[in-house]
Amino acid sequence: MLEELRIRNLAVVEDAAIEFADGLNVLTGSTGAGKSIILTAVELLSGSRAKRSMIRKGADALFIEGIFRVPDDSTVIRASFGMEPGDDHLSIQREFSDSGRSRIRINGVVSTGANAREATSALIELHGQHGQQELLDPARHIRFLDLTGGYDDLLKECRQKSGAFQTSWKRLRELRSEQEENRKKEEFLRFQLRELEGLRLEPGIDVELEKKIKMLENIQRYISALESAAARLTGEGGAIDMAGLAEKAMASISDLDERWERASEEIASAVISLRETARDIDSGRNVDEESSESLEPLQERLAAIQRSARKYGTDADGLAAERDRIREILRDLDEGSDGIEEARAATARAKVHLEPVLGKLTAKRRKAAARLDDDVTSELAELGMKGALFSTAVGTREIRAFMEDSDELDLFDGGREEVEFMIRTNVGEELHPLADVASGGELSRITLVLKKLLVRERRIPTLIFDEIDTGLGADMGTVVAGKLSELSGRYQVICITHLPQVAAGAVQHISVEKTVSGGRTRTTASVLTGEQRTEEITRMLGGGGELREKLAEELLDRGKSARSSAG
Repeated sequence: MLEELRIRNLAVVEDAAIEFADGLNVLTGSTGAGKSIILTAVELLSGSRAKRSMIRKGADALFIEGIFRVPDDSTVIRASFGMEPGDDHLSIQREFSDSGRSRIRINGVVSTGANAREATSALIELHGQHGQQELLDPARHIRFLDLTGGYDDLLKECRQKSGAFQTSWKRLRELRSEQEENRKKEEFLRFQLRELEGLRLEPGIDVELEKKIKMLENIQRYISALESAAARLTGEGGAIDMAGLAEKAMASISDLDERWERASEEIASAVISLRETARDIDSGRNVDEESSESLEPLQERLAAIQRSARKYGTDADGLAAERDRIREILRDLDEGSDGIEEARAATARAKVHLEPVLGKLTAKRRKAAARLDDDVTSELAELGMKGALFSTAVGTREIRAFMEDSDELDLFDGGREEVEFMIRTNVGEELHPLADVASGGELSRITLVLKKLLVRERRIPTLIFDEIDTGLGADMGTVVAGKLSELSGRYQVICITHLPQVAAGAVQHISVEKTVSGGRTRTTASVLTGEQRTEEITRMLGGGGELREKLAEELLDRGKSARSSAG
């Protein structure tokens, strides 16, 4: 439960600390006093988006802290946030500065908005001023049904297997689209392939051609240099002869001075190297001078490769890769794509795995809908709508994505059901969509019932309502007050209300008041006791006067008696 809410510099709230009790807590005050700012603070603790306009004028930052008592059975919360045995409290802090920087701390440790949402979603069910509008949107009805259905594991399995099907289906569609696009370009692709194959591409061909061309362009200098080198090495009196004579001279004196023995060996080794080099030169001299006639076709081939490289925005090796890619595309067009067949098989397997789960989910939803209809209809009768009949229409769509040639992925993670809440408000009438017939007061009562069922299924300890009594007349005030008191016997309920009957039944009554001092507006919150509470109930009844004051005291006595009977 929420034990304390601390707020600094949020809109007109400068500094407030509000303590909440077990059972029913009410916040009252004049219209515009700032009661809904309390809910804004709770939403910010839940990780909702903060705006600079929320920061009180003149302040650098706003600060909010909620202190929660965590139930013993909230094992997920305790494990997620490292709560030790015997540690019953969880602190969530939110700070938002004028610079736009937001910081969240959970039990003093810097955390994330996702963690804050995880914690608060397990501890609080919040019904804000726009919550009733959710009931008017049929797209949201399936969420209400699923939250009260008790089949979370099946929903998780459905999301996983739906996701697998969607992934395979999208891949198949992409491959088919690529194939269709390639068929449209087939003639052009075949032209490109002929062009690239005509280049006779090989790894490093451009470098090899450049080397050949450079050599042929300088063939005379090449041959002349080789001949000159060969003559100086092997000719009469050439380097090899001279080195051989030097080696013999050194060898002849090595017995006189051993240091020349090594010199003789080194010269002999050099002679061997020179002879090997001479053989290489001699081999290189065997270039046919007529080969210069092949220069022009080599230049033309290199130029063709370079033009294609510029055209395709790559190099010679890239051209070879593009050639191979186009060959693969045309092979797939001629023989059928292996990738398409694999994707088709994967999609078929995903469908086989998914369909039984969809069937189970349909059955679970219909069973949950029947149970929800009975519960809501019964609860509405207790809230003064005895002729009302609540009905959840659960329809199933045909999944066109399951068809072989479908171009529409109409499968969603949550299955194939379409859910809409229907209502008959009086005996003898027909069922109609909730949005078409429900009045403000009826919608408030339906919301109260659904929220009650929601916290029951999810075991949420705290339920917060912002003006759940909107649209209700005074005749229904006592009924709704009784229902909220009943609900507060099992949960902590925090309710912003304008109904004196609801306020009188509260365990704790908090007054929210707006004052102006020093040219600044401030909103304060204080717990009312004794005469203060009687005065506030009297104000809610329409003002002063002995009769209204007496009625306020009677309402408070009834509320006290009801709490005593319940407890």
